[in-house]
Order: sequence, then structure tokens, then C-alpha cells
Amino acid sequence: MDKVSLTASMRSNLLSLQNISRQVDSTQNRLSTGKKVNSAIDNPSSYYTARSLSNRASDLDALLDNMGQAVSTIKAATTSLETAAGFLEQAKAVVSRALEKAEKIYIRQPSGISDDAAIRDTSLFDGRANTQAMLDQIGADALAATACNQFYAPGVDKNDANFGQGQWYLPAIGELMEMYGIDAENMIGGSGSTGANNANKTAINDALAVLKDFGVDCAILSGGYWSSSERSGGSSWNFTMDDANRRSDGKMANRSVRCFQYLENKFNPTDAASAPRIGDVMYSDLSYGSADDYDGSKTAVGIVTWVSEDGKSAKIVNLKDLRFSSNNTVGNFNPDDPYTGAQPYTYHTTSAKSREDVTGIDNFNENQFWGAVQEAVAESSLFSAEEQQYQTILNQYDSLIKDSSYKGVNLLQDQDLKVTFNESRSAWLDVKGKDASSTALGLTTMEWNSKEDIEKSIEELTAAMNQIRTMSAELGSYYNIVLNRQDFTENLINVLEEGADKLTLADMNEESANMLALQTRQQLATNSLSLASQAAQSILRLF
Repeated sequence: MDKVSLTASMRSNLLSLQNISRQVDSTQNRLSTGKKVNSAIDNPSSYYTARSLSNRASDLDALLDNMGQAVSTIKAATTSLETAAGFLEQAKAVVSRALEKAEKIYIRQPSGISDDAAIRDTSLFDGRANTQAMLDQIGADALAATACNQFYAPGVDKNDANFGQGQWYLPAIGELMEMYGIDAENMIGGSGSTGANNANKTAINDALAVLKDFGVDCAILSGGYWSSSERSGGSSWNFTMDDANRRSDGKMANRSVRCFQYLENKFNPTDAASAPRIGDVMYSDLSYGSADDYDGSKTAVGIVTWVSEDGKSAKIVNLKDLRFSSNNTVGNFNPDDPYTGAQPYTYHTTSAKSREDVTGIDNFNENQFWGAVQEAVAESSLFSAEEQQYQTILNQYDSLIKDSSYKGVNLLQDQDLKVTFNESRSAWLDVKGKDASSTALGLTTMEWNSKEDIEKSIEELTAAMNQIRTMSAELGSYYNIVLNRQDFTENLINVLEEGADKLTLADMNEESANMLALQTRQQLATNSLSLASQAAQSILRLF
């Protein structure tokens, strides 16, 4: 088939229309995509440059997420340190309160008082040693001490290893005070009743009353009781149970006698609830329990007056006042019938056998007694409440430190964090964690047996708080570094994306104008083609 021949004008118009159509298609693509470079065909240089910039921006955006997580991890640690510092401030307040107690005791203590253990332990709180000293130095003329040494609990064998003869003693004044209940902080003198709180006496009397109701004839504690603590050659300390009055009387005064027994390391409790308690009934088989549970099936030998911190040792008082055949003669006590003598009191010693130095301390006067009692109590149980509060706060502190992790990383438990800042991983920051536990901070003094122990705890707390501040400053520095790099990366991503857009994005105003011009040219070309074709159509009129 022969090819149709077009006129020159028609061919020129057709070519013009084809060219315009291609330009219209390209412009429409730019308008629809918003880009002037959509593929390497459009502009290889711009396309690949823009693609490189976009890829880097995408890589940095992924790192930006990691930086945000690192900021949160550091923030979790710094927030915890702020709260932890509050716990340490609270702990310091508790220790300061304990120190105030200690300072009251030590400031009041008269100057020149010996710190000898004999003052704190033997004369004031160790009735066993006092009783033995009187027996060794005075013998049977030490009437009250001898009676206690000869006593054995009714219902048990005289030779019983725990409650037989030779096991009981005349209590020291401090032991009588403990039986009544004493708050050494409120004592303002050796004599008088200051500091007495009646707590222990109430528990013991309640137990004695229950036993009496069950036929065990237990006398309620009352009246004045001799102690084994000597004041001078002619006088000794005694304690009045009805009004808690501490005073010294001549050794030929008439006072009642109660026997004490120290059961040292006789028990093995599994926890605090199973340990002996003040006011518990002690039985001849070394079992113990509340008087409310007494049923008469066991032999009751005494009531618990004191319990050691570990619950393994206890002191007990016998169930009734001793009775005597006379008040001033050797042999006035019958151990086989301890509760039925003619009178309920006796001299401390016979007049002919008073000694200047019964327990190894000369002229142990009222002021010495006052200072030494307060020191002894201060170095034992005075601070137990504050100790418990202090340990509770530190336990909460350690719990807080353990809970300071974010996504498995805890900067306060000596764990580290690496933060990467660029896509080539050539820039990074190692965030070094610290061990912020109480032990690591040096808070190791948990028991306060003296003023020095309390002062040591304050020093430890001060040092720990300084370490917390240092940790906070270091973490704050890390936080600012990561935050600044995060801001920089965000801005850099914007710059990269903006640069890529400049290489590929179309000017929509320009492309819209181009489209309008092309449409106009297309219309003109169509009209021109129509005019060119009219010359050929005129030939048809000849036929």
C-alpha cells in the first residue's frame, strides 16, 4: 500500500501538536507529583544527589529515635536521684533526732564520771555480779542477797539447773527500773521518779493478776524493794514499785525483796513473734507464753521483765515477795518455805557487816548514778525507734534505686549507655552509670550504741548526699549533651530534606503557567492544522 502524502503545512502542524502533547504530559506529571525530577531520566545528577540527601536524612531520623530514648533513660535516673535525695534528707532528720537525745544525755552527765564498764554494767544492771560480790565479801550477813541466792522456785527441785538454789539473785537498781519501765531521756536526777513510764510494770502486773485468778497466789508488785546497787558504806539504792521512786536508804531500813533470774542464751526463737515478751509467764521447762493461755498444767516460776534484742536471753522476776522470820538476823529466810515467814521485809545487811565498797566503786553517789544510768540506757535501747525508722527509710531508698531503670537500663545500678550521633557511628557518647545503692554510698552504720555511732551515721549521710549531687551533675551534663545533639540532628534532617527538595521539587506557579501556555499553543496548532486541511478539501467541490 502506498504511503499517503501530506502537505508541508499539515506535516508541520502535526509535528508541532506532537511536541506540544509531550510537553503537556511532562507538565501534568510535574503538577501531579509536585516534582520536576521524578527519575534519573529527568535529571540524573539532581536525582541521585537528592536521593543521597534523603537517605542520610532517613538514617539520622532513625538515630534521632535512639537519642530520644537515651534522653528518657537519663531523665529517669535524674528524676530518681531527686527523690532519693529527699529520702536521704529524711534519714538525716531521723539521725539528727537521735543525736539530740544523745546530746541531752551526755550534756547532763556530770564531769569526772568514769566510763568504766563496772559503773554501766555491774553496779547498775548486773545484779548477778553484785549479789556474788556481797556474798563473797559479807557472806550471810548480806541478808537480802543471801535470801535471793538461797531461793528456789516452789514446785521445782532445789538443785534444778535453771530455777534451783544459786540461780537467783538480788536485782540491781537498773533492773528494777527496767521492770517498771523507764525513759532515760526524761530523767533529771538519780533519786525521784522522773523518766518512769509504768509500761513494763503494767504488763507484769496483768500477768500476775491472771495467775492469781487461777489459784497461783501471786502478789501484785507494790512497796519498796532492795537493790544490789550500793550508794555508800551505810546505804543502798531501792525502788518503790507503786510510785517509781528511786532513793537510797540506810542498810538497816526495812524493804521487800524480789528475786531475779537471768536466763542467758536459753531460747532460740525463729522470729520476733516467737521470742519471749515482757509480761510472759515463764515455766519450769523453759517454755513461756501469755498469762491468758495459762491452764495450770505447767509450773509457773516467774514473769519475764526483760528480753535481749535477739530474743535468746531473758530476765524474770519470781512470783511473790519473799517473807522473813525477822528483819535483822542472819538466817532469817527459809528457802524451803519462801512465802510464809512472819514479815514481808528485811534489812539489806546486818549493822555489823556494812562495807564501804561492796561492788568495787567507792561512794557511788546520786549524781554518778544518774549520769551512768542515762549513759547505759543511751548505749543500749534509747535509739531503737530511730534505728528502725532509719533502716526503713534506707530500705525504701534502695527500692527506689532498683526501680530507676528505663527499657532495661538502670544508670543508678552501675549500668552504662552508649548513644550514637551519626550514621557512620563515628560520633558517640558513653553515659557512665554509677552504683547509687546505700551500701555503695557508704551508709553502713545501722546500729547506734553510742553518740559516736550516731555522729558517724551523720557523716556518712553527708558524704552520701554529696555523692548524689555529684551524680546528678554528671547525669545533667550527659543529658544536655544528648539533648543538644538531638536538636542538632533534627535541624540537620530538615536541612538535608530541604536540599533534596530544592533539587527535585517543581515550581508549581511556573508549571501552571507552562500548562496554560501549552494548552494555548495546542489550540492554535489545532486551528492551524484545520486551516491547512481546508485547501485539500476544496478539491472535493470539483466533483
